[in-house]
This record gives sequence, C-alpha cells and structure tokens, in this order.
Amino acid sequence: MLIIRKQGWLYGLTASLLIFIAAAMLASHSKASQLDESVADWFASIQSGALTDLFKAMTTLGSTVGIIGITLVLAAWFAWKQGWRRAVLLIAGVAGAYAGNTIVKSGFDRARPAMAWGIEAEGSSFPSGNAMLAIVMYSLAAIWIIKDRRINRVVKWIVAIITIILIILMGASRLYFSVHYTTDIIGGYAAGFVIVCLVMALASRKRLSSR
Repeated sequence: MLIIRKQGWLYGLTASLLIFIAAAMLASHSKASQLDESVADWFASIQSGALTDLFKAMTTLGSTVGIIGITLVLAAWFAWKQGWRRAVLLIAGVAGAYAGNTIVKSGFDRARPAMAWGIEAEGSSFPSGNAMLAIVMYSLAAIWIIKDRRINRVVKWIVAIITIILIILMGASRLYFSVHYTTDIIGGYAAGFVIVCLVMALASRKRLSSR
C-alpha cells in the first residue's frame, strides 16, 4: 500500500511538472496570453467593495509573512500532536517552496501586469509566490490532519473542503488585484504541488525504510 501511495505521488509530480512547463512556455512570451487577458477582463468585471475586502484578507493569509507565521504555528501543533517528523517536513516543504520560487522568478523575470491595483506587489510575476507557498503549506497541513486516525472523518472532510477553498481564493485574490497573470497562478500551483509530491514521496520512503 505504501509503495502504491509513493508511486501516486510520483505520478502527481510528473503531471505537475508538465503543467508547470506549459504555463512557463506561455509566460515566456513577451505578451500576455489569451487566457491571461480573458481572465483579467472577467475579474475586472466583478469588482466590488465586498470582494475587495475578501480578497485583501485572502492575499494577506497567502503572503510570505502570513504563510511563515501560520507554518510555525502549525508545525508546533503537529510536533505536539503527531511528532516532530511531520513538523519538520512541513517547515522543509514551505522553505523549499520559497527557495524554489525565488530561483525560478529570477530566471523568468516576468513583469507584472500594468493594471495592478489595491495592494502592493514586488518582484517578478512568474510564478506566483503566494500560490506556490499556499498550496504547499495548506496542502501538507491538510494531508497530515487527514492521515491522523484519531480525527473524526467529518472533520477531515471539512478540513479538505476549507483547504481547497482557501487555496483557490488565495490564487484568485492575486488575479482580482491584477498583480499576477493567470499563467503565473497556474505555474505557482503546479510548482507548489511538485514540492508537495516530493515531500510526500520522501515521507513514504522513510516509512518503507523503517520497516
């Protein structure tokens, strides 16, 4: 069963890499893709005071400072409830995502959309650091909770649903304020899920070697 799970994470890693490569190819062009422009137009058409407040909250939760703070709190909780190994893997995953995002951004150096508004955003546009960090931290935390046999199944479903919603809203918040292109968000999600798959494959490998 552990071998099957490990292979599943490796398949997920491969699929995520392919999606990232596709997004990177679109992002490498000097002009925004048709997908970027269409999504940007749609978000511009739904702007409202309530959505602005919601997405400002989401972009704060998905910011580097927000992710680091939540990561440390969750790591302490996992160390207490589930042992230090999962806490270390969570921190390592988030740290790896931050380092990987910094490296990839410097390689692409894509300018941010000219229509950015509402919030401050610095650095290169591709891939989205918020999307990448969010999917790594929230996904790993949700996986650790779901794998805990002491937690009620209903609670696990609630955690899974909330996690998916938060990750989507954090990516959407960057599009709402036009500080990223859609391909930046897709690239960030894909690159982040590569990190998630690597961490989970590593965790599965350690469990196999300990038997």
